Amino acid sequence: MTFVDPSAGRHQVPLRELESWGLAWDSYDPAVHGELPIPAFYPAARVANWWGCTLSLDDLLDLAQVHGIPVAWVPDRALLRTLAAAGDHDDKVAVLVAAESKIRVLCSDRLDECTNEWVSGEVEAGRKALAAWSDGHHEAAACLALAGLEQILYRITWAKPRSHAELRRIGAEKPNGYLPARQHALAPLATLYAKYYPENGDPMPDNLSRHAVLHHLPLDHLSPGNCIIAVMLFVSIIRQYHEHAEEIRQDMIAQAAD
Repeated sequence: MTFVDPSAGRHQVPLRELESWGLAWDSYDPAVHGELPIPAFYPAARVANWWGCTLSLDDLLDLAQVHGIPVAWVPDRALLRTLAAAGDHDDKVAVLVAAESKIRVLCSDRLDECTNEWVSGEVEAGRKALAAWSDGHHEAAACLALAGLEQILYRITWAKPRSHAELRRIGAEKPNGYLPARQHALAPLATLYAKYYPENGDPMPDNLSRHAVLHHLPLDHLSPGNCIIAVMLFVSIIRQYHEHAEEIRQDMIAQAAD
């Protein structure tokens, strides 16, 4: 069975065709079609780690928006497939814990790609979180990741500082069909910023909760799985921030050339 890249031979990206191109790209299965390079226009509508994962945008959104598990930039396509096939939330978190060493390497690789000087401080913080994780200090890594994450979110979403409800709303938005990558990167915010007021009798969230960690610090919530998700999300958003910074840089270069 042959896979046909709809963008092959094209030299421009027509926005109106990106959605259909994306659906065709999503059908690529390396087990069926063999290993193929990522099409040149694929990053315009997708994220590199989705290539060959065989999951639909809805499958990816379910992992991110319902379970709070990052899907943009990390993990790799094999782990994405395994996560989607796992049963309930606990089963999916167990997949992450079993792949802890692999995920840590993937996170380090993604930080290596963040060469824009505008994100250098965040990259350093990401490396320190990975170092703490590597040394066995999962809780410290998660707390650093969540603290560092928030300042980036206000830069790339334009939400007002301390507008946690706004970040939750942004995470819950439905992505468009032709440029879904950014929304999928932000989708874990839907559960990360879910309301949690223990003084009102709210139960401890199953998903990683920013409010639980930074305001109440229940150590049982900082399980190995939730700590892995925290660092993954930090790295995912740093990598997305790098893309954002590079787009601004290219716009500035284009304007200077006019």
